Amino acid sequence: MCTSSIFKPITKLARGLLGISKPKAPVLPKADKAVQEEVKIEVKEQIAQEEEKQKEERQKRLQSQIKRKRRGGTGKRSLITGSGGGIGYFDETL
Repeated sequence: MCTSSIFKPITKLARGLLGISKPKAPVLPKADKAVQEEVKIEVKEQIAQEEEKQKEERQKRLQSQIKRKRRGGTGKRSLITGSGGGIGYFDETL
């Protein structure tokens, strides 16, 4: 059982007995339609900028992944199984 469900009735009772009202969200005054349209435009521009940043980051990640995959043949080479090495690679007397 959640503790908030236990304390909710107690909180309501305490507020009622003490005459404390529940805090309410501030009421924002209604602005002109022109101001609302400007805010909408700003929000759309901000969203577009964020999407552009995400695209650039995605491209950078993709390029770095491609660079990692291109590094073929840089691993350790075996002197025993390879054609350029073998037992005589270190010492020709063996």
